[in-house]
Amino acid sequence: MKRALFLFLLVAASIPSAAQFPAVPDSVYAFIKRNNIFRNSINWQQTDADFHACIRSSKTLNDTMNCFVNVLKQLNDVHSSFMINGRYYGHYNPLEDSVYKRIKPTRERAEAVTGMFYSTVLEKKYGYLVVPAISAWGNEEINRYAQALHDTVCRLSSHTLGGFIIDLRLNSGGNMYPMLAGLSSFLGNTAIGYETDIDNNVVRKWQIRNNDFFSNDYQATSIKAACHTDNSQLPVVILTGPVTGSSGSMTAIAFKQRPRTYFIGEPTADGYTTSNGFFQYPPNLSINLASYFVADRKMNVYRRTVDPDLLMYTTDNFGQLMSDEKIKAAIAWLSK
Repeated sequence: MKRALFLFLLVAASIPSAAQFPAVPDSVYAFIKRNNIFRNSINWQQTDADFHACIRSSKTLNDTMNCFVNVLKQLNDVHSSFMINGRYYGHYNPLEDSVYKRIKPTRERAEAVTGMFYSTVLEKKYGYLVVPAISAWGNEEINRYAQALHDTVCRLSSHTLGGFIIDLRLNSGGNMYPMLAGLSSFLGNTAIGYETDIDNNVVRKWQIRNNDFFSNDYQATSIKAACHTDNSQLPVVILTGPVTGSSGSMTAIAFKQRPRTYFIGEPTADGYTTSNGFFQYPPNLSINLASYFVADRKMNVYRRTVDPDLLMYTTDNFGQLMSDEKIKAAIAWLSK
């Protein structure tokens, strides 16, 4: 009996500490395999073998999580992520040193101005509006940001303007609901986008209804109209860049196919145009999974990036707007 107990303890001690993972790894893996929007892009037979070999060799929880990160790497999925015990895990494609150096100031500025809207009038006739990332969770916070952006647009629209420049270069993501609701006067009371499955079937329709954003019939915002300005027919230039991603990309897509709209800048961050779902496993594990693609109002699907009409790789100059080449190009287009 003592010998049997010793053998049991020995076997138990040899079980990899992947057992610290608060769910059955195969179950979570099967969920990703079944629901990730990029699932048709890889050889699952090889990925299955790699994943199970990785799990068998895992000795720590960190090892186990890296097995899941390797799956995201195979899928080239940079938008999905895991959070366990307060720590994030995800796959991110490295940037070349020259690219990182070039965009680093924009990334740092984007972090610094999160949630801070900025507007001004350029050359006395063009409205300029910066819509940065918005980190808002919960109805109260979402509505607070949506209202603040709406009010900013109202103040800017009180001037007699010939067009607008909406700058999304500092918008790395967050929550798209306040972005789209706050910009509703530009988008119009209409369908502005769709979420589609892997076979291009529509699963959700995005709409603006009287200043508020709806996903199908779910009302995501509740704005008190500070003005009733209709900017939906005015010309708009959208500025994008490599920091524009996630909800920033969603906002850009909402303006695609809008009449009298022109895109200037660089493609948005690669791989951040998916619609993600949030899935909670045991209390300490959550998955933010890329589940659907996003399409514009004419059903053009954006699988990796949102590309500009005029491609410009010039240096951003947020400190001196009239020295920024993209802004100068935007004014040139608006003045035609």
